[in-house]
Amino acid sequence: MILFASSLPAQTTTQRQQMATAIRNAANRVLPAVVSIEVVGVAAAAAGSDSSEVASDAPSCGVIVDASGLIIASDIILRRPSASVLVVLPDETRLAAKVVARDQHRGLVLLQVKTNAPLTAVELPGEVTTPVGASVIAVGRYGTDQSPMVSSGILSASGRLEGTMLQTDARVSPTYYGGPLIDLYGNTIGILVPAVAPGGAPDDTSWYDSGIAFAVPTPVLAQKLIRLREGTDIQQGLIGIVPRSKDPLEQDTELAAVRVRSPAEKAGIKAGDTIMAVAGQPVTMFQEVKQALGPYDAGDEIEIRYKRDGRESSVRVTLTDSIPPLRPQSIGVWAVERSGETGDDDDSAVEVVVADVLPESPSDGKLREGDVIQGMNGASIDTLATLRRKLVTAEPDAEITLDVVREGDATQISLTPRSIAGELTQQALPKWTEELPADKNWGTKELRLPDVSNLGAYTAPDPDAMRDGLALLVVLLPPEQRDPKEALADLLDVAYQQGVVVCAICSEDDQRWQPKEIDVVSRMTTMMAQRVQVGATAIASLAAVKGVKPTAADSMVIAMALSDRKNFDGIAVSDQARPPAVRLRENEPDRSLQILLPIKSVDEGPTWLTPLADSGYPVTIGGELRFKDLFRWARLLQTI
Repeated sequence: MILFASSLPAQTTTQRQQMATAIRNAANRVLPAVVSIEVVGVAAAAAGSDSSEVASDAPSCGVIVDASGLIIASDIILRRPSASVLVVLPDETRLAAKVVARDQHRGLVLLQVKTNAPLTAVELPGEVTTPVGASVIAVGRYGTDQSPMVSSGILSASGRLEGTMLQTDARVSPTYYGGPLIDLYGNTIGILVPAVAPGGAPDDTSWYDSGIAFAVPTPVLAQKLIRLREGTDIQQGLIGIVPRSKDPLEQDTELAAVRVRSPAEKAGIKAGDTIMAVAGQPVTMFQEVKQALGPYDAGDEIEIRYKRDGRESSVRVTLTDSIPPLRPQSIGVWAVERSGETGDDDDSAVEVVVADVLPESPSDGKLREGDVIQGMNGASIDTLATLRRKLVTAEPDAEITLDVVREGDATQISLTPRSIAGELTQQALPKWTEELPADKNWGTKELRLPDVSNLGAYTAPDPDAMRDGLALLVVLLPPEQRDPKEALADLLDVAYQQGVVVCAICSEDDQRWQPKEIDVVSRMTTMMAQRVQVGATAIASLAAVKGVKPTAADSMVIAMALSDRKNFDGIAVSDQARPPAVRLRENEPDRSLQILLPIKSVDEGPTWLTPLADSGYPVTIGGELRFKDLFRWARLLQTI
């Protein structure tokens, strides 16, 4: 018996019968090569982790790709240490498997079993002609009797997830991971793997059974199988370029920065260069750059064509598997974007203007209020985001040169930035408004989304009282706290004094925060950004303040910030927080994230702090943190 689900359009009875027959015949062509994968003695995962439930709910699948006993499977089976891995053949024979190699770029693992008789293997075609919109079938096995399972749908897209995956709307549970995606003729066109779009969820198993599933194309796998057979692990290829534009869909491929000691730097690519083509593919936006780079692995050599000073050139770049992690730097200034005259037909251009300088910072005594920063180390600066990205990727302890216009005269100023990581500074902050009205209570307003039950509230000035320099602090409340306005009551005065808009959000359930609420918090934060103009946004839990016990909100804050990279500049949680089971990504130059903890030294920090710091996340030591310190930090996130 074959169990199957379908997401295909409505059909007549005859059509359904014909389709069911076609699906059954196609599945039967590959089922002799589809096996179950079981793990034995899996290490315990963090409590409350939904992804740990996915990992242990059921066996996943594999596909025999060589009669000698080579099997491709999803690397979900290796996410946590285990005593052994077993391959269960269609006849229920269990065989011990060893890991030959991993393709960590695509989430696959090659296993080897020893067998006395040749196994039935699938063919991995070197070319797939299945068009988008064609019917496809996901195949798996389930249960102790190895019951076949199929789920049908259409091929929704190709080249997804930055050029690496096929996408289908077939409903795929963890049982299918590692199984084949086939067409109606039984041809294997892909291997199913857990994956989500960047920022779409805290873990790449989160979209299972959602109608959005991904598969590694078999022509790509056929090429990579040569290296995997040799026992060579495969890693994603990194180049080390940072876009100038914060919108990857903007028609702009100019570079704001080039990572230190990266393949791009070694090849001579510089900040200010405009990328014209990647591996022969013309590009006009940075999303196309990422799409063109996506399929390549560490060790691959590709051609980059770029424009510099009006002239086009090309270089060969060998991608790497790692780049030294970020150590974001700061010069200690508040800067704003203002319109400046270009002199051409009264058009205005954006200027980056110093609004204030932090005392005792690298810029103290060197930069002044009103200075216009036009360049850094010979590369032009025309947006605040460009300057920030250049400092985030700057080499630590290295002097930089700024091109500055002061009172109409051009000059160059040299200074040495310092690391963002360290103790929370107590330097004086510029007032967010020159005259504080007698009524310091901003009041609170409700914040609701029409399609969710989460309650939210925020405190902010009236629109006509807005000033430059405001920051936004999003506070996720403990599940048992159900009134966001009440939670804000004790924070109104200090929020006003520090110039920080505060938004408090309740969980849907009074017992827990759920992964699905990541999208809710993200949408509420986006709504706040539309209502209140702020210079930086942080997300925190009440337990970020010393002496307050951690709750489920702390884990949610960590998951939220690591998943939603577009909204947040900083994260503040308890040092006793239990991190969620999310796959850690390196801190990103175009949206660098900072971490604040109520500790007196890094040595007091939790064990999970080390991998975050090693991945380039600067850690601020808050000490005996109070709410005023938390708000000060939110304001300091705006500094460059």
